[in-house]
Amino acid sequence: MDDTAAKPVVLVTGVAYGIGRAVAVRLVDDGYGVLGIDRVDSPPPGLLAFAQVDVTDADAAAAVLSDLARRHQITRLVNNVGSSLRENVAESNGDTQRWLNRLNLGSVLLSVQAVLPTMRSAGFGRIVNITSRAVFGRETRSAYAATKSALAAMTRAWAVEMAGDGITVNAVGPGMIDTELFRRNNPHNSPDVTRLRQAVPMQRLGRPEEVAQAVAFFLDERSSYVTGQTLFVCGGLSLGTPPPRN
Repeated sequence: MDDTAAKPVVLVTGVAYGIGRAVAVRLVDDGYGVLGIDRVDSPPPGLLAFAQVDVTDADAAAAVLSDLARRHQITRLVNNVGSSLRENVAESNGDTQRWLNRLNLGSVLLSVQAVLPTMRSAGFGRIVNITSRAVFGRETRSAYAATKSALAAMTRAWAVEMAGDGITVNAVGPGMIDTELFRRNNPHNSPDVTRLRQAVPMQRLGRPEEVAQAVAFFLDERSSYVTGQTLFVCGGLSLGTPPPRN
């Protein structure tokens, strides 16, 4: 195991773009030794290590994660990697659901299993799962919402299971965040985006850095009595649609 880094080590999945990149940059600035993985070879600067892997390939991902866990004392994990696909339920053949299951859920299980022995040995750990405001429902996103709802349930189950080991497990649920993924699924200034923005009480999209702030809170050593919780970073959208403004 590589013990050259004196900094606390955190593994962040999906660091090439969007929220994962913002989280990794924030944690580097906060003084962590940040490990990153992504299927795209475009890591942010300042990482302790980066590995390129497609996490839907379970065997390849398990090998990469095992190697990182062997070489580094990983006591913090941010399960960020994931994707969303638009799909009408009447047209679904199940392929989207199966792919999102592998990406949004299977990769999380692999990551947790890789780092759990070190966390238990240290008697300390922080796990943060990125879920979504979509757990409350979003049209044409049933497959995505299903995986993120499952991840929220796994967060609560693992929080109970790992509490005695000094490991906290929490989730951050972003709303509409201005990322490459959001812009891909929602073209700028389209009627749909305008409608969605108007449904947010704060009347704007969120920034990836605002999600990173919530992640940083849960990773902090001082956040030791908070577990099994989901913090929605959504501009109030999780509270429901606001009344029309005059």
